[in-house]
Amino acid sequence: MSADKVLRRAMLTAPKEINFDEITLEAPAADEVLVKISACAICTWEKRAYTGADQRFYPLLGGHEISGVVEAIGESAGYGLEVGDRVSVSGLTRCGKCYSCRRGRDNRCDNTWQAGGMKKGDPIGPGGLATYKMAKAYQVFKVADDADLVEVSLTEPLACVIRSIKKSQVEVGDYVAIAGGGVMGILHLILAKRRGATVILFEPDEGRRKFALEIGADHVIDPTEVDIAESVMEITDKRGAQAFFDAVGKVPILESGINALGKGGRLHVYARVYPKGEPISIDPNLFHDKEIVLSGTMSQNREDYLQAAEMISRKAIDLSPIISATFPLDQLTEAFEASTKLENYRIVVTM
Repeated sequence: MSADKVLRRAMLTAPKEINFDEITLEAPAADEVLVKISACAICTWEKRAYTGADQRFYPLLGGHEISGVVEAIGESAGYGLEVGDRVSVSGLTRCGKCYSCRRGRDNRCDNTWQAGGMKKGDPIGPGGLATYKMAKAYQVFKVADDADLVEVSLTEPLACVIRSIKKSQVEVGDYVAIAGGGVMGILHLILAKRRGATVILFEPDEGRRKFALEIGADHVIDPTEVDIAESVMEITDKRGAQAFFDAVGKVPILESGINALGKGGRLHVYARVYPKGEPISIDPNLFHDKEIVLSGTMSQNREDYLQAAEMISRKAIDLSPIISATFPLDQLTEAFEASTKLENYRIVVTM
């Protein structure tokens, strides 16, 4: 690195309170890559911190849906990377040494904060709402030279949904029910359709229902007007769905989803459920009588991330319909406010 780089970063310090600071970056360590950030999308985690719905992490260096251009490379971090390459950066850190990492569950690394180089007292978070990102080499995924870096910023959420679809074993000819027509529900819809499934999407907002139909949903239903399980049974000739994805995180939806499953069906908890700790009621005989499966996913592993990056890089998926607006970093408050509007999908901050 020929000259010192000044990193300007945003920090969420309280509900609807954003502060900026600047730090001088040293040259990348041997296993690090310095990325000049081009775009960072705002996810639900950051939205909850901004609105105050989740106040556990202040001060938070938010932003984990990151794309950019390689600025400098540590001496052992190349692996095919060159300065000027367009990349997606995974905000998830993995130590590679703990029990979870070694069992192939590196998305649930036991030492994720320490693996990110965080020290006690430091603000936490991936820090993508900034001008630069000093990433570990394993976090950096090269994309095509002509890849749209705004779309590339959505590699992370796409990877999470790829993991979800794979774990739920969606197959050709399946009926798939999805609760929620937001970004994650729409990504589940797109990938389930690509696997040859018939998709039933539940969403109370009329605008989002209309959008889901435009994207390819076969049935779109307002869950406030009907019983979810009864609707699925009617559409499937009383056989039930092979998979039901909760992309909302509500106990009543999960309980309805259980009853919407057919024999061998999978209920997948994709969204974190709030309020946390609220139990769901399940007749345990359903596991015996119908052989249903209750499962969930958290984040993504490196294979999922690579697959997402390659889909976007090769233009095998078009994510532009779910990008509602872009804002420069200096308008971060406006970007967060826009992200809370129901009519918007992903809001992307550009640097």
